[in-house]
Amino acid sequence: MSRLGLWRLASAPLLLLAPALASADEAEARAAIAKLLDVGWATTPQARVAADLQRDEVARTASGDPRALAAAWLVLLQQRRYDDGLKRIDEHLVRSPNDLNALRAKAWVQAILKNYPAALVSADKLSQQLAADPPQTEAEREDHKELIGFLGRLLGYLGGPVAATVNQEQRKAAEKAILARLEASRQPLFEDAFNGVLAKFIAMTDESSDARDQAVAAAVAEKDKTLAEIEADRQQAAARAKELEERRKSVQAEFQGELEQIAKEDRPLVQQLAQLDSRAAVLNRDLATYQIEIDRLTRLAAGENDPARRQQLLFEADRLAIVASRIEGDLVAANRLARGVQAQRAALATRQAQAQSNANTQVQRIDRELTDLTKRERRNDSIEKRASRPNVGPTSKARALSAQATALSTYDQFPLEAAKAKLLESLR
Repeated sequence: MSRLGLWRLASAPLLLLAPALASADEAEARAAIAKLLDVGWATTPQARVAADLQRDEVARTASGDPRALAAAWLVLLQQRRYDDGLKRIDEHLVRSPNDLNALRAKAWVQAILKNYPAALVSADKLSQQLAADPPQTEAEREDHKELIGFLGRLLGYLGGPVAATVNQEQRKAAEKAILARLEASRQPLFEDAFNGVLAKFIAMTDESSDARDQAVAAAVAEKDKTLAEIEADRQQAAARAKELEERRKSVQAEFQGELEQIAKEDRPLVQQLAQLDSRAAVLNRDLATYQIEIDRLTRLAAGENDPARRQQLLFEADRLAIVASRIEGDLVAANRLARGVQAQRAALATRQAQAQSNANTQVQRIDRELTDLTKRERRNDSIEKRASRPNVGPTSKARALSAQATALSTYDQFPLEAAKAKLLESLR
């Protein structure tokens, strides 16, 4: 046997052993990641020490597995070590830049750390990725709904509870961009979450007069500007609504005019068709009468013994056949004309159906925009009410409530348990 043959024979067991070794390494990596999630899922000093030690083990056995980084930042967030957690999230996003959960975590942690400009940038990136990665399954659609709700809560938080410390021009620009990327059917998810934060914030600050005044104090600097923007938006919306109503009337008038024109063109066709139908009925009766007479003469001729008489009967039958043939020709012509008239009427019916469809489409589009304008006005009312509250100095109760009312965790909690369960499921 050649040396090459001997090498192949000797290496065969190693080739068979390679998958088993790879499988063992994978099992060890999964076990290490799962253990990190187990030992680090607490806020005690002991849990912190155990998590740090286990992260070293994970780095040794599963450094190339993106789930290792995910487990690391989940544990750090659970232990409220947000600065370290943000570093791990950034490392994760370097490897998996399109991970929606990590993008959400980054925006959430930045808001927790009060880095609001960075949180707005991360929220915008999450919105872009949601638009670029549409859901394909029911589970993904539910995930997208939750993420859209998160964006609404985050922007509501930045526009309400901590509005005084956030650049509102930047926040409004981000909100506008996020809404523009959402389908019309999904925009209410964002708006409801946004308004839910504002409603909860107002409800908390409304517990006392002083607390209510504290809510106004946070927005008083932009009060006049906000009210002016609302008024300008209302004027613009009113002008657009008037334009849409006039357009609706115009569409309906055009449609009614088209119906009248079609009816006008159809009336002579109806009369003509009735005349042709009447003419065809007469010709059918005449043709039947002649055919009966021809059949009678033919039978008489067949039973006649006198040659002269028989010839006379056949001659009369032939003469009537010629007349019947002319009548049949007239009937064919009448039916052809009737079909032509029916085709014209069918074309008019198609034209009417098309006009109806076009009018309905335009009216539905107008109605949708009018509905959006109504929602816009309700939102302006809410903003105006919030901006128009009187302001006085805060009390100790208001300051205590303000601490709770301005905490992101009051309005949004990162779903750590759900993220942990999902990661553990991927490790099985």
